[in-house]
Amino acid sequence: MAEQLLKITNQIPTPFLFIEEEVLRRNISRIHDYADSQGFAVRPHIKTHKSLYIADMQLDSGAVGLTVAKVQEAEVMAKLGPVDFTIAYPAVGISRAQRIARLSLKNRVRVAVDTEYAMEELACEAVKHGTIIGVLVMLDAGLHRCGIADPNRIVKLAQFAQTHPGLRFDGIQMYLGHLYGDAAIDPQSFEQINQLWEPVYEALCNFGLKPEIISSGSTPSLKNTHLVRHINEIRVGTVILNDYFVLKFNHCSTKDCAARVVATVVSDVVQDQVIIDAGSKALSAKQLLHNENLEMGFIAESPDARITRLHEEHGWVDVSACNCPPKVGDRLSIIPVNVSLCINLYDYFYLITCDGSLQKKRVDARGCLV
Repeated sequence: MAEQLLKITNQIPTPFLFIEEEVLRRNISRIHDYADSQGFAVRPHIKTHKSLYIADMQLDSGAVGLTVAKVQEAEVMAKLGPVDFTIAYPAVGISRAQRIARLSLKNRVRVAVDTEYAMEELACEAVKHGTIIGVLVMLDAGLHRCGIADPNRIVKLAQFAQTHPGLRFDGIQMYLGHLYGDAAIDPQSFEQINQLWEPVYEALCNFGLKPEIISSGSTPSLKNTHLVRHINEIRVGTVILNDYFVLKFNHCSTKDCAARVVATVVSDVVQDQVIIDAGSKALSAKQLLHNENLEMGFIAESPDARITRLHEEHGWVDVSACNCPPKVGDRLSIIPVNVSLCINLYDYFYLITCDGSLQKKRVDARGCLV
């Protein structure tokens, strides 16, 4: 299959990014099959693909709305028409609050928060613009990045949202990013989350603040989300394309990886090594350290090869374990370590359609950092 894909794209200069529509659609279908079986709504996170084309495909497949990381991404995605947005990031700053308020005039918008400071800014701008902004209070489920685990503090934030003009308490957002590998399939991992979450849920209900939305995200543990009680929405990001991190920890197979970077071998003068024309500007400098082996991508045509180092335009590939190592001029398709970072490096990707044709698609929300 890899050789066939390379043949389809053999006229495109390397490095470039392609996405297989057949795999993309199969992943979307698999997500909705799971969600339907558990009674979950699906709210895709567009930070993975940043594409209006793919976001429209997800909405057509039954997604209830879109998740974004930044308001700028939402502004791009709003070109699809009125959209139900969750900005799954604490949007601190008056300029962000102003833009969110303006966005909410034509779209239903909610923002994930873990401080009164952020809500005060949002409330102020919502009132000025004559609009309502929804709030999801962030629960820290174990990653210790953003969010709160204390029930009293969460109730206080929910009450703030419920009682302040311009705001609406919509529910709770959690992220299970600390679960991958064995932890993502161990029922005990989810029971530990329930021990944190259940007292929060009970406290909210006791104060008349039963959450309308209880949203969870993270690809490695996705298929066990139902083990966390009361969840009714999943935010799906990486799983639509998958990447080497997901593959390496056995949460998908190579046939589930829809996106690859194609590179050309440009040098083989060093023994047991080849150099490719895809460096950190094409693959991102994200590293994967697993079992003491540092890797920076997976080469589908040479699974025994190992990308060990990246400069801006060069990739070092250790081919010492290959029976038939790639040679100068060969094209290689690489599954990136982090597909979200990788896609943000490109203005366009090439879609290999289900009928085998090629379509050039813009990465519409590339570089949306605000």
